[in-house]
Amino acid sequence: MQALARRDGLPILKQHACFVSISIMSVPSDFLQALQGQLSQPRRIAVISHDRPDGDAIGSSLALGALLQQAGHEVAIFNADPVPQSLRFLPGWERVEVLSSKRTEAHEVDLVFNIDAAGADRISQHVRDSVKGSMLFNIDHHRGNNHFGDHNWVDPDSPATGQMIAQLASAFGWRCGSEIAQALYAAISTDTGGLRYPATTAETYRIMATLVDAGANVGEINRLLYESFPLRRLYGLQEVLQTAEFFADHRVACLTLTMELKQKLGLTPDDTEGMLDHVRGIDSVLAAVFFEERAEAIRVSSRSKDSRVSVRKVCEQFGGGGHDLAAGVRMQGTVEEAKEAFLGELVRRVGEV
Repeated sequence: MQALARRDGLPILKQHACFVSISIMSVPSDFLQALQGQLSQPRRIAVISHDRPDGDAIGSSLALGALLQQAGHEVAIFNADPVPQSLRFLPGWERVEVLSSKRTEAHEVDLVFNIDAAGADRISQHVRDSVKGSMLFNIDHHRGNNHFGDHNWVDPDSPATGQMIAQLASAFGWRCGSEIAQALYAAISTDTGGLRYPATTAETYRIMATLVDAGANVGEINRLLYESFPLRRLYGLQEVLQTAEFFADHRVACLTLTMELKQKLGLTPDDTEGMLDHVRGIDSVLAAVFFEERAEAIRVSSRSKDSRVSVRKVCEQFGGGGHDLAAGVRMQGTVEEAKEAFLGELVRRVGEV
């Protein structure tokens, strides 16, 4: 197992207990006690998160890995997919080891932490088969999480798993350096839409303030997260916006990305992030859907800005899940078939509002 570099090998700008002012009331006592018992001696630990990891998955994984490492444990971080290009400014991103489905090498550890995955099916089978531990701790904020760990902390009221990691660190009295602060700031910022989404709480702002105190550079992180895109992304957006369709008196909108267009422009999964926001932001639109054609399935990403329209419930009807205002699913068949089925159900629900 490839372990993270020792913490004394990192350029830590600030090092103090930045989490002491954060509430720990959200951490279940049974989860905390079980974890305290397991971490009472040095452990070999693996941190895994869902496929196609986003900012919350990567930021939370890096932060938890660093916190556990400085507490004296040997830690490795795994994922089925590479870290998105837009997140490769985070300190330690290269420590995320990509596990190939073509390799059968086993990674034997004592403990496994699942981060930000609503179900075991959100993590590729070959990752689950490769990473073997005697106990699984499941930390997540998706309402549909099926509690697949040996010990589960699922908080659907939390706006980001990164916020939960900060609360966990506070409960343990773990210390925070600038690299941990950057990872958690990115995790929380990306999953709250830059602190714009309704799930954002006063506690979220308090945590972000402690992260800034610990060395998170707000201007620099936001620039790298939201203002550092490759030119091909603009060309891709230009093409995709031409596919915009509207339904239910312009209260439902959708965009479509075909494999042909992706190949033509050389678009990566990272390039499509945020495209849906351009139609979701239209004043009449209550819900928006992004249909991405892939070789194995149609990837459907949906967003709502009205609590009366739960896109999670729509996605669950087709085997997916997520949050009420942000959810996804993979559907079989053609793009047109997926659009007809998914939009039909979404339009029906919007019609009841």
